[in-house]
Amino acid sequence: NNMPPPRKPPPVTPVYAHVHNVVLQYELARKAFVNGLNDLLAAGDPGQTDALLRAGVVNLLHAPLVQDANSGVQVAALAAMRTLTQDTEATGEEIAEPDALKKIVASLTHGKTAVAVAGCAALQALAEKRPEYAAAMITEGALPSLRLLMASFDPDAKEAAARCLTAVARAGEPHARSALDDGDGDALDLVTAASADPEASFSLRLACARFFDACCDHGASMARRVVLSSDAAACAARLARDASMPGNPKSARAARAVAFASLTRMAQNGEDMAAMVAETGAVMDAVAAVTDESDASARECAAAMLREIACKTARLAEKVAADGGIAGLVQCLAYDRGDKRSMFAAQTLGYIADFKPSLAMAVVGVDRGRCLVEALDHAPDADSATAAAWAIGCVARHGREGAAQLAKAGALKSLTDAYAAAMNAGGGGATNESLADRCKASVKSIIKNGGALGLLEGMVHERTPPGILRHVLAEFAAKLMDDVKAKRSFVTSGALMRLQGVIKKHDSAVAEAAAALEACKLGGEEPPAPTEPLLDERAVRDAKRINGVFPADVVSYYLYC
Repeated sequence: NNMPPPRKPPPVTPVYAHVHNVVLQYELARKAFVNGLNDLLAAGDPGQTDALLRAGVVNLLHAPLVQDANSGVQVAALAAMRTLTQDTEATGEEIAEPDALKKIVASLTHGKTAVAVAGCAALQALAEKRPEYAAAMITEGALPSLRLLMASFDPDAKEAAARCLTAVARAGEPHARSALDDGDGDALDLVTAASADPEASFSLRLACARFFDACCDHGASMARRVVLSSDAAACAARLARDASMPGNPKSARAARAVAFASLTRMAQNGEDMAAMVAETGAVMDAVAAVTDESDASARECAAAMLREIACKTARLAEKVAADGGIAGLVQCLAYDRGDKRSMFAAQTLGYIADFKPSLAMAVVGVDRGRCLVEALDHAPDADSATAAAWAIGCVARHGREGAAQLAKAGALKSLTDAYAAAMNAGGGGATNESLADRCKASVKSIIKNGGALGLLEGMVHERTPPGILRHVLAEFAAKLMDDVKAKRSFVTSGALMRLQGVIKKHDSAVAEAAAALEACKLGGEEPPAPTEPLLDERAVRDAKRINGVFPADVVSYYLYC
């Protein structure tokens, strides 16, 4: 008989149900507290939030709830801290203290992804509040932990870490440099790898693009580091391209706009940066975006990116034009007519046209310049009007063909109206000098290069602003003498008759001003402020030269009729 002897039965462990119930009740109470707290915060009542702060709720959250043994309690506590930080100033000051901050930073290395994600969100809210809070996070060692999350295989942890790193980078250039340098591994490589992952969601790639944008926002040095030492530009360009595909989720629309915004930030920091952005193929993607009627945000960001590329060199402007940028921007102006977004498309067309006559003709060749004139006519504010007026001048200054096309499209009237409005922008004599200067410069270019005097005849009128009228009269005085056909048209169109009306109005205003001044002197009163005459000395001479071209009896007839 080789059977082993029977073993003793294991001891019976007593089951103390009441002990288990006490522990369970404590756990349930903690859950009820943090969940109830989040419900109160969700109401968005400032008075209620202040009452919670006075009751010391922040201290309860970071000691001990953010280190609770129950991960659900930790997540809810961190979520409450995030909301309180976003809604109040006092919470940020308490959480930024070393003891509290260490506990939140410790949550980044928790084994449960939900806790790490909640910790990232709380720290993100803190970094977005004040730059000094972001500096406190760096001091307490948050960045190495965030890098570890970026290197993890969990997409939610990566996205939360990328958002938190972006908040730190936006706090200031020193913070951005720390985000790139502190900790093991290369932060740019980690972020670009996350963005380049074929399985990455649009929301993760969007978070990565925002990190690139935040770093590049701190000047050329940081932008060069991002673009030259990583694949950031290509990642952003691929995101813009992939997000434009049909059948994408709603998050793709925001990702597309953010990708173009990130590329814009890279390109604006120098010719070499703009060239590298163009080499990614993003120009054609941007051209497709500016013609997308359904996505206004993408149109705006793509037009801004094309502007930053086109304004750098003639070669880059030609690249934009060769990839269909001019036709696309003209279509964009039509979609955004009357909206502030139209300013980006108008500026881009102006930069393209400004480099050389061939590009200027390409701009007006699409629709004879009507898009720029309509952009000026429907400009919603002074900045948009200034951009359109400047772009018109960029085309007109290159020669007769472009200037004549703009004049035929009604540019002279639109510019004159905008100039008159700018000279009395706020009423009571206030002026918008920038808009007025752009309009006047563009009018001068069209007058000088337009060629056909017949296009200017309607501007010989007493209602034409003095700053414009003097240039119109100078052009007629210089060219009317040798052009028989133009002289005949000047009479038959009524311009000669209107010129006499201008002269009479000027003489009358000068006489009235002299009489008022004399009356003030006799009465010992303060003389009135001088007003701009309809014609300055040069304009008076030009008006006399024009009258001298015609027989005296003809001029007298119109002067006294």
